[in-house]
Amino acid sequence: MKILISTLGTRGDVQPYLALAVGLQQAGGRHQVTLATSHNFTDWIQSYGVGVHPTRFSVQEFMQRPETQATMKSGNPVRLFRMMQGIMSQSAEAQDDAWDAMQSAEFVIQSGTGNALEAAEKLRVPVALAYVIPFAPTRAFPSFFLGPLRFSLGAGYNHFTHTAMHGVLWSSMGGPTTNNWRKKLGLKPWRSYPEQRAYAQKLGVPSLYGFSPHVIPKPSDWDELQHITGYWFLDAPAGWQPAAELTRFLESGPPPIYFGFGSINLGDGEAKTRVVLRALELSGQRGIILTGWGGLGRVSAPPNVLFVDNVPHDWLFPRMAAVMHHGGAGSTGASLRAGVPSIVTPFTGDQCAWAEQVVRLGVGPRAPDVKSLTAEKLAGAINVAVNDESLRARAAALGEKIRAENGVGRAVETIERHAEQFNLHQLAKS
Repeated sequence: MKILISTLGTRGDVQPYLALAVGLQQAGGRHQVTLATSHNFTDWIQSYGVGVHPTRFSVQEFMQRPETQATMKSGNPVRLFRMMQGIMSQSAEAQDDAWDAMQSAEFVIQSGTGNALEAAEKLRVPVALAYVIPFAPTRAFPSFFLGPLRFSLGAGYNHFTHTAMHGVLWSSMGGPTTNNWRKKLGLKPWRSYPEQRAYAQKLGVPSLYGFSPHVIPKPSDWDELQHITGYWFLDAPAGWQPAAELTRFLESGPPPIYFGFGSINLGDGEAKTRVVLRALELSGQRGIILTGWGGLGRVSAPPNVLFVDNVPHDWLFPRMAAVMHHGGAGSTGASLRAGVPSIVTPFTGDQCAWAEQVVRLGVGPRAPDVKSLTAEKLAGAINVAVNDESLRARAAALGEKIRAENGVGRAVETIERHAEQFNLHQLAKS
């Protein structure tokens, strides 16, 4: 079966979908998978043997623009909202490119906003929606899109936050983009997100969630189309070996603390790095600092600190005493899988929700967000992560449960089952 997976985002956003693509291609040689995503990831995706349909717009490059960094640093919700509108308007070209790739697909998997339902309606192919954060409305917890304003006032309020945020996202971003597409294709525009969602339910479109049920159990008010499969992890390429410098550093002392901010860059990398170095000094720990897209820069540092550019999380994180990160869905999953404490210092959006979930599960200390981060506060969180034995035991136990899951395998089974049901339905109609 020819499968197209369409997604946009930073490298961390795209990585789970690449893992899903690899898993589909390894499913007995039954599938040929193409990933439609930003052009700057082409070489990386092809290195895993997955086909690529490059799109013109790059979210990662957009996030590195000075004006974007200034908006992120401000934390102003109006400016952040307009930034998201800018991403949506510029992603129209990417949707054009993805639609071209869908013409030869026999199954379409879509993350977030895209053309999957239009492919189902116009091209008559089975589709699935795939997310790395909870998306369907529920009374179990508030919307992950609330960012730092996320709190719960009970079941009714929780459900309201989902419907309200879906309405805001639809009317300002997803709806206009989607309906422009539907007009191009001669399809009736959707009047609202609930109408679109009702159509997906009518078609029996499954929604796949790439996180562990041990981290977020399936809410009792989610229907049978919502599938929490477990994380979609992308392991190191075959034959990957760590640099000799990294191996020597790890062998030269106790496990260090990892520091990385994914692809988030506020343009003050040197200042953030000095906060990290001072926190290590105060806590008496060794550290590994990830540089590059995440904005942490190389500065003069003592010998108990090593700077690295890119090391696979599945290899590195289990060798750490604790992992500090920004709370992206992928980084959160990788740190939990490793079975070591997580120190989450979020920027905004769903990162705040993952940070809260880590604390709620008792597998990481509460830490300030990035704007409130100081060396003293970070050192305090490090001390808890390293010395609280009950917290470390809970992190180790959760990691063992997550490692026992097969999120990609369960997702592949759901996709294949839906394709079979779709084909049987088509035969019954003919």
